[in-house]
Amino acid sequence: MLLSLFLLVFFFLLLTAAFRVELEITLDRNHLQPRIRVGLGPFFVAVPRRLLSKASAMIRRRNLKSPEELLRSLQLGLRLADSFVQSVELFHLQAVIGTGDPFWSALSCGGLWSVLGPFFSGLSASQRLKTAPQVTVQPEFEQVRLGLYLHCIFSFRLGQIIISQLKRAAFAGQART
Repeated sequence: MLLSLFLLVFFFLLLTAAFRVELEITLDRNHLQPRIRVGLGPFFVAVPRRLLSKASAMIRRRNLKSPEELLRSLQLGLRLADSFVQSVELFHLQAVIGTGDPFWSALSCGGLWSVLGPFFSGLSASQRLKTAPQVTVQPEFEQVRLGLYLHCIFSFRLGQIIISQLKRAAFAGQART
């Protein structure tokens, strides 16, 4: 009896507790250094580098042969993030883009801003942003370079994810009939 009560309370806490994920990615030239920490409340646990390297190898094995496949993959990732992320507590992005040609470097920076603008307006409209994002996109006109530093902390509740997916499935079932 006591064990079942404990399991019920534990399951309830698991569904209602706010989980936090801290993501920090540094990319400079060919050196990628990801760091992911998962937390519950004030407690964080780092994801082991060995697991991150295995995930990185799986991502590299994906063979995206065309821009259409890359776009579909990006759209799927954005849809998953939209249903998964419930609040963004911190967002810092610093990007340096250089193609060696001033025209293409400036065009690449503008293209990145054209993706970031709707992304942040959607987060802001849904009131998921808790603080103003700090974003810097800098062109490098002289040399070929790609530098990126991303640091973000977002939170989610498992219970809210389950409820939203059940609603989505119910509405999909109603649309078919």
